[in-house]
Amino acid sequence: MPDSKSIYIAEPYYTVCRYIEETLAKHGHEAWLVGGSVRDLLIAGKLSDLDYTTDATPERVQKIFPRTVPVGIKFGTILVLYKGQKVEVTTYRADADYHDGRRPSTVTYAKDLATDIKRRDFTINGLAYCVTQKRIADHCGGIDDLGRKLLRTIGDPMQRFSEDGLRPIRGCRIAAKLGFEIEPATLTAMRHCLPITQKVAPERFYDEWRKTLRMKNRRSYWHHLLEAHILPAFLPHIATAFTGEARDQFLREIDHLHLRTMADYAAAVFFLLGIYEKEKVEGTLRETKFPTAEMRHCQSLLASPLFRLENDFGRQVFKEHLADIPRRERLAHTRFFSSMHAAKIRTMGELPGPVRQFRERVAQFYRSIRKAGDPMDVSDLAVTGTDVQAAGISGRAVGEALERLRRLVLSEPRHNTREYLLKALRA
Repeated sequence: MPDSKSIYIAEPYYTVCRYIEETLAKHGHEAWLVGGSVRDLLIAGKLSDLDYTTDATPERVQKIFPRTVPVGIKFGTILVLYKGQKVEVTTYRADADYHDGRRPSTVTYAKDLATDIKRRDFTINGLAYCVTQKRIADHCGGIDDLGRKLLRTIGDPMQRFSEDGLRPIRGCRIAAKLGFEIEPATLTAMRHCLPITQKVAPERFYDEWRKTLRMKNRRSYWHHLLEAHILPAFLPHIATAFTGEARDQFLREIDHLHLRTMADYAAAVFFLLGIYEKEKVEGTLRETKFPTAEMRHCQSLLASPLFRLENDFGRQVFKEHLADIPRRERLAHTRFFSSMHAAKIRTMGELPGPVRQFRERVAQFYRSIRKAGDPMDVSDLAVTGTDVQAAGISGRAVGEALERLRRLVLSEPRHNTREYLLKALRA
């Protein structure tokens, strides 16, 4: 753990931090970098978001800085714009009453940093750092918990979670991201405060799930959700599937998958846990407020024609199944099929060598088909619907004729010539 004197902040963040602190100091106010940004700075030496807390009121912050946006002025937060960076500057706050399990009903400003820190969620998020003075402020034991790799609430965990039902979900994600254990009293409070957590809007749960898409320790995230009894509240079908062989397959594979979208992620969870029923999949996605496009893509991946392939398939059969997938989705289906089928045969006891050979064969087939430019869609045909109509075919029969020609050239790409296809229409 670096000491305050050895902390290095790269540009452009260093210049921006000095600007915020020196500008406020010039007007008689203090400012501290706080929250997850300080935590990540101490652990990994990197800054991402810039969040400041200050004794200046929101109105004062607006007057001091030339470019601001009142993004959360009701809660004391002003967005300061400088050199292309967005910095949230929030006035010191004290504990307040929470009536909806999410946000305070009133906002009370505090006069000092310690009071502001003690109302926050976890000790490792309660650290503050002054860049210009190279000084760390720790009013809640956050430094010790970072060293012990322990996620613990500031103060009474029951109070912290009763204030904000999203905190247990966020805690599970942070603990997994950092590879930390959840302190026993904190975990117990998560379970007891489940009625508050259930008030969290599904969109907020989805957002926390989305933040684990690029995470290395996804397995730990799902494990923490189960331990805290959160998973059944938002994803009951997924929670009940965490048993036996399906659970073992999920836990073995989920950290090793290269997931690009939330559709990939959700489809992988369903597949690995053996959840194939359309009603359960659609119900889970809708209840979690998945974006419509992501939901449809997830369902498309799970129903991919590639999963109908027999084990010992060749290039031609692969191409015919690939052709039943919309052109824009073929690469995603190929990747998903390759990953999930490899997981399946690993579970059946296949050795690493044959699993690797299977994935290489799928990738080779896909590259070969793309490179050859084989006709696979109606739009690839050397004739059009107008040509079909000119041959005396009309109505719905036009589409049926084009589909028949598509199937013909799938088997024999060399037949995709205008002369041959027109002749085939008359046959």
